[in-house]
Amino acid sequence: MGINRVESLVYGVDDIEKCTRFLDDWGLEKRDSGKSGATFATLENQTFIVKDINDASLPQPCEDGPTVREVVWGVDSQASLEVIGAELAKDRDVTEAVDGSLHCYDELGIGIGFQVEDVVEIEEEAPVLNFNRFVPRLNETIEKTQEIRTRPYRIGHVVYNFPKEFREKAVNFYTERLGFRITDAVTNMGDFMQCEGSTYHHNWFLSHRGNRVMFNHVAFEVKDLEQIILGGKYMRERDWDTSRNPGRHNLGSNLHWYFKCPCGGEIEYFSDMDRMDENWQTRYWDEPPVINFWKADVIS
Repeated sequence: MGINRVESLVYGVDDIEKCTRFLDDWGLEKRDSGKSGATFATLENQTFIVKDINDASLPQPCEDGPTVREVVWGVDSQASLEVIGAELAKDRDVTEAVDGSLHCYDELGIGIGFQVEDVVEIEEEAPVLNFNRFVPRLNETIEKTQEIRTRPYRIGHVVYNFPKEFREKAVNFYTERLGFRITDAVTNMGDFMQCEGSTYHHNWFLSHRGNRVMFNHVAFEVKDLEQIILGGKYMRERDWDTSRNPGRHNLGSNLHWYFKCPCGGEIEYFSDMDRMDENWQTRYWDEPPVINFWKADVIS
């Protein structure tokens, strides 16, 4: 289906000033802001949009309070967009916006959209680490590459919780009709999925936990662990609350630090996620694998 990435997230919030301040501190580029809402962007030009919770233009919510109202997916071409629109129009209302983007609801009632992606290519060097006899930073000190602020490169993935009895219907919608691939499926947790044009372990995780549909979190990729710690410290110094301390996940393997987000749910810095392509064979688990989790209760 030509879906490559999360293109945009649209939130309905009850405190625009607070959310604007939070996202600015998070390190996103502020494109515009005012009393009625704000728009932020990643370095790769994915947008994070906040609007007043009572804005009539917002899709219907799947839960009360501040939350994501729409997940918009970026596709590779106008032709792919038309194919997606025709497929989804078979059994649901699909509306076309003035800008040509398409909008509807999935099997769980989550607002979803599709538009041709608008990617900004970022030239960036990989992390440079000295280790044992591997010395790429010979006669150079860390000050050369050290940064003051964390600037997220991209929205990597989005996660929702939902009741387990809807698992088959919800997952099949994305795999059979939109071309998503399951990388890991866990009987007692949920299904990690990547969109067709991605190699990230997951761009979309449907976690069948709880008794209602609710937004869980959005994750932003940064370069390395140092960037995660730098960003997390910056947020804590500005009195934003940690929700999950720094650590490393099992499935996906990504390093992480989570914060409570006034826009709704949680928000995550991550790096070093597993990558796989169409040759990856889906793994099935009764329980997620056990690895050596770690966390720091105090990051000074």
